[in-house]
Amino acid sequence: MEKKSDKTMQTNHHFSFHRLLLLGKQSFLIHKKLIGISLAGFAGVLFLLLLWFQNNFHYIRWENKHYMILFAFLFFIMGIIYTGLSFPAFRSKEKSMAYLMLPATSTEKFVFELLSRIVVFIFLMPVLFWLVANFEGIVVHSFIPEWTNYKFSFVDAYAEINEQGKFEGWACVLLLQGILFLFITAFTGACHFSKSPLLKTMFTVSIIAAGYALFSFLLAKGLNLQEYHPANDRISKNSVIATFAVLSTMVNLCLLTIAWFGLKEKEV
Repeated sequence: MEKKSDKTMQTNHHFSFHRLLLLGKQSFLIHKKLIGISLAGFAGVLFLLLLWFQNNFHYIRWENKHYMILFAFLFFIMGIIYTGLSFPAFRSKEKSMAYLMLPATSTEKFVFELLSRIVVFIFLMPVLFWLVANFEGIVVHSFIPEWTNYKFSFVDAYAEINEQGKFEGWACVLLLQGILFLFITAFTGACHFSKSPLLKTMFTVSIIAAGYALFSFLLAKGLNLQEYHPANDRISKNSVIATFAVLSTMVNLCLLTIAWFGLKEKEV
């Protein structure tokens, strides 16, 4: 009996998709009213924002690129705030104890937060914005028939951006990792800090960035790098992009590792 119970305890520490689905179902049932209110509130606010901006552009001058600018602004701002609220149970000791006692492994809890806070947001936000933008355009067009350029398309927006600069291969990887860096940084801060995680994360990142910039400046001055001109100074642009893409990927993986160990530390 003792050997059988030990074996059962060991298997309970293995990652289980079934427990992950149960964890997601439990979270949805508990927060379904809040989720519905949040989605409806965002849709209503976005509808009013579009009306206000389009009215300032007299509707006729509002184009697809203006939709995209508004989307990018909301995507990054709301994404950083939303991911900065990850692990909400860690904001108080009582909720932390209840969360850590849930019948799920730390890996399952970590994956669930990662999926619900970053992956779901990245896929859901564009869909919701597209639906609201086009619905609002149809409504306004019924009152202002002369406004014919009211349809919003991500495909057209990407085509316009791609005309100015090619986003292929490593450039796409770098762009994706740059977007993920913002969200993963806020996610890691939410896992590490208990109180005011987003503010503390922003302060920490600013201190690190300022320190790195100062160190780079002093190093360049001390070694007189501005006077250094290598014989073969032609560096491929693709090589530079690929290097930064790999480095940004490594940084994101390091941040996720820090978040993972932060969760494990709270379970001790």
